[in-house]
Amino acid sequence: MTPIARIRERFLDFRSRLYDQHDLTVVDEHLHPEFSSHSPNVRPLLEAARSAGAPRPDVRPAYKEFVKAFYVGLPDLKPMRQEIMVEDEGLMAMTQWEATHTGVFFGVPATGKALHFSTADRYRLQDGLLVEHWDVVDVLEAWLALGIVVRPGAAQM
Repeated sequence: MTPIARIRERFLDFRSRLYDQHDLTVVDEHLHPEFSSHSPNVRPLLEAARSAGAPRPDVRPAYKEFVKAFYVGLPDLKPMRQEIMVEDEGLMAMTQWEATHTGVFFGVPATGKALHFSTADRYRLQDGLLVEHWDVVDVLEAWLALGIVVRPGAAQM
């Protein structure tokens, strides 16, 4: 297997175990202890872990807490279509996600609605581990389904 194919397979294993199997131990195997994210959804938890006082803290427990919110609100969350590109020490994942909103998710009570959204995640790898992350998340379709936003001109209920 080529190095690029190995990185791709490791990432698919990470995603499968994390979201299909709800295996949080995979975070310790695939994320660098000093993992950083530029995502407005993930960064606050990691920064809180870093400011807890220990020099060079392991932020993986904070990342696990972020993922647990998905397990509660969207327990069947699955990456349905993934395009993975690897070059040198970088990985890009374009993903279409599906889930059913069956629990509280970011403060929104369960609706039972099917949700669809897309992400573009860029990772930097170091020593085979995910060490840095950027993302763009397109949640408009999911927010419309949840009623968080309403299409212009749509009837208000």
